[in-house]
Amino acid sequence: MGLAAGARAGFTPEELKKLAAVDVRTVDINSLTDLRDIEIDTKAPVEKKLASFAKQTKNPYVNRIGDYVVKVCYQKEGSTIDEKMEEYIRRLAEIYV
Repeated sequence: MGLAAGARAGFTPEELKKLAAVDVRTVDINSLTDLRDIEIDTKAPVEKKLASFAKQTKNPYVNRIGDYVVKVCYQKEGSTIDEKMEEYIRRLAEIYV
């Protein structure tokens, strides 16, 4: 997550570093925000989307979807989430074919 987006959400660089270091194997799942409860304006610029996401979560790096813990990392360049999901689904299809 960019420092600007994190700062707009009220996180200091030190807090962001600490939040990014959370171990998914030991985190209390009940302390995490469920990603299904977060709403993002998909038409907003990326920095505003990141800031909105960070404001709606306790930790922009570690959250949950139901009973599953999800940890994300952010990068400026590379594949989009849609491309990664497509790649994941292709791999699953190869396993079962």
